[in-house]
Amino acid sequence: MLKEYLLRQGSGTGRWGHGMPGVEICRFSLPEPEQEPLRSVPVCGAPLQFEVLFCMTGRLTVRALQGASCMVEAPGIFLLSDSSALRSCQCSGNLCGVLIAVDAKAAKESLVTVCSTLGMKLDTRIVKKKMTARSGCTALHGTPWTQAFFETVRCLSEQEQERYCVFKSVELLYLLCTEVSESDESLSGSGCPVSQSLLEVKAYIQTHLSDKLTIALLCKQFSVSPTFLKEGFRRAYGVPIHTYLIQQRLRRAQELICTTRMSIQQIAQSVGYEGMSQFNAAFKREYGMTPGQYRKMSETATLRPF
Repeated sequence: MLKEYLLRQGSGTGRWGHGMPGVEICRFSLPEPEQEPLRSVPVCGAPLQFEVLFCMTGRLTVRALQGASCMVEAPGIFLLSDSSALRSCQCSGNLCGVLIAVDAKAAKESLVTVCSTLGMKLDTRIVKKKMTARSGCTALHGTPWTQAFFETVRCLSEQEQERYCVFKSVELLYLLCTEVSESDESLSGSGCPVSQSLLEVKAYIQTHLSDKLTIALLCKQFSVSPTFLKEGFRRAYGVPIHTYLIQQRLRRAQELICTTRMSIQQIAQSVGYEGMSQFNAAFKREYGMTPGQYRKMSETATLRPF
């Protein structure tokens, strides 16, 4: 839907490129209309076409034939899998961002390569089914995942931003494929309710990986005791809070190594490591090689995902 609309606007609106086979990238900025504050976007699209809009400015609103409307505004992310259940779509004149258009059939091998490299399994049929329950579209804003994305993307060049958007689009489809309900998220592995404060601690960690996070700081931030935080977090999520923090930092580092040209030192600092030796040792324990070796492997792979 958005892909077709942007193509009709001409080359002056956006710059198109290919992230990998079956995946197109468009960095666009719509010119401000002289009279109409809103633009109508024709509702159209092909089956098994996924569109992910990383909205940098402006707003997009879609209305379903049945059910509530869906709106995304900057900074936010819009995911579309099927336009057949939509009645209308409008966007503000100042809409700009990065659009990732995925042809699931043409991108099948590329998606398998990316997901296997990162230890993920993606089933686009499950994604399609879950999106159908949402009238084919959903908007994300204000979540730890989106906050972490926009926090990271601000530090990247335009080319790196586009590659990062491709990577995060694949991850978004994977997360949707493995999605649990809100009620599941609020339960621990033992079926016991997770307190709101522990949910907030987890979200805070995900969006502040570059900060110097300590038990004392988190306890003060969320007004909990060290015993409650350490024991409660382990019961709720199955790992000590310090282990979870390391896992999240290294996962973010892995993303940046694969998708950006940031130096290894810059990446280490962006995920909270002040010393390179500590970062190298932690990364090697997790992935079996140093960050430099991991980057070299990803660049020389036979099937390069980006």
